[in-house]
Amino acid sequence: MVISTTDSLRALFENIKSLGFFGRLFGWHRIRVMNSAAIIEYNTLNNEINSLYDQNRQLQNQLRTVIQDLDHQKSLSSDVRTDYEVLKNSSMDLSQALRSRDVDLGALKDAETKNMKRITDLDKEINLKNFEIQNLIREKIEQERKLSAFREADQQKQEHYEHKITELNALKKQLDDDRIRLQEEREEEVRKRFEKMRATWQNHEDTVEELIRGICSRHQIQYIDKEHVPFKGSPDNTLKIADEYIIFDAKSPLSDDPGNFPAYIRQQTEQLKKYAKEPDVHKSLFLVVPSNTLDTIDQFYYNLADYVVHIVTADALEPVIMGLKKIEDYEFAQQLRPEERENICRVIGKFAHATKRRIQIDSYFCGEFINILNNCDCLPDEILEKTRDFERSDKMNPPLEKRAKLISPDQLKKDVHRIRSDADGQEIDVVGTGAVMETLPLYKTDDKNIPLVVDPDKKE
Repeated sequence: MVISTTDSLRALFENIKSLGFFGRLFGWHRIRVMNSAAIIEYNTLNNEINSLYDQNRQLQNQLRTVIQDLDHQKSLSSDVRTDYEVLKNSSMDLSQALRSRDVDLGALKDAETKNMKRITDLDKEINLKNFEIQNLIREKIEQERKLSAFREADQQKQEHYEHKITELNALKKQLDDDRIRLQEEREEEVRKRFEKMRATWQNHEDTVEELIRGICSRHQIQYIDKEHVPFKGSPDNTLKIADEYIIFDAKSPLSDDPGNFPAYIRQQTEQLKKYAKEPDVHKSLFLVVPSNTLDTIDQFYYNLADYVVHIVTADALEPVIMGLKKIEDYEFAQQLRPEERENICRVIGKFAHATKRRIQIDSYFCGEFINILNNCDCLPDEILEKTRDFERSDKMNPPLEKRAKLISPDQLKKDVHRIRSDADGQEIDVVGTGAVMETLPLYKTDDKNIPLVVDPDKKE
């Protein structure tokens, strides 16, 4: 098969290589004509190569047939081998020709790619210039349109200004009307709130009495009616806890203005003196005020000369009364048996005795230590100065006491046992010393061996 010529492709490549600047601008028509002929020639070459591929495949099929025939007909091996060598040489020639065509085809493809890229770049430059020209034209048209729009907008602004002035006047009138309406609504709301507060204040005394009676009924606390109060006066509510009378007086504002309520409360705390001077009345008295008056009260506790006054609300009545009821729990000592009282007194007495003995012993050793420190002043100056240097550098770290940690008695016993062991190692008689100290008197005695109680603050 005859391979077609590649003259058109070579001519196209030569023209592109020798193309100058003006040729690029004005000679593209000739290049495109040559490019069309080169593409036709390229397609022809491509078809011929495909035919060669087909022939090669056919030859390979024939070669397989020959090889199979060689296996079955060894008698004809010489002729078949000769044909095989011929076909093999022909196939090699064809393969070499195909490789050559592939190289040429690759070069053509690379050249075509470069040409297409260059054509694309030139087209982009032409489009860019056209785009810039169109932008300039559009900008000119836009500026002319803006100029016309500015002229029209100036007229519209004047009309819009006059329209807005009219709307503003109407809005101002509407705002004035709304402000008057809101002011009237606020005044009505304040009036209703004061009416509700006035109703609450008027019923405050009955409400407090009903609450306290309910609390006393639930917790078995004795409530004393006004008619049965055993002392002079008639407080609003009286409770009896631990044989004492506890007074809860209900107070509310006398007028619509709660600003005067703190002064009224202070006046009422002074008037409670008539109840506080009674012997069986508890010295803590309570004034119960409405909850909606708390923001006007600046003091909730009054500590007077003979009594104190607490300001509470109805919501706090039950916790306060339950706290007062705890007073009865502290009266349990009268219910103990004689043996239990004896044990309590014995333990307290031992603690008191041990504390006083420790104070006595510590005082003795403090005096001895002070005497030793005074004797240190008699040492030579060099030794005394060296001693003070060691004193300033030394530091004692006694065990820290932690609030949440109990001191274990077992640990204390172990510490005492360890100290006694160390004392025995130093040949110190701890047991004998304790026996001698127990013989020392705790109190001074007169001639009849009666203990004398000495004021610790009085100097001998």
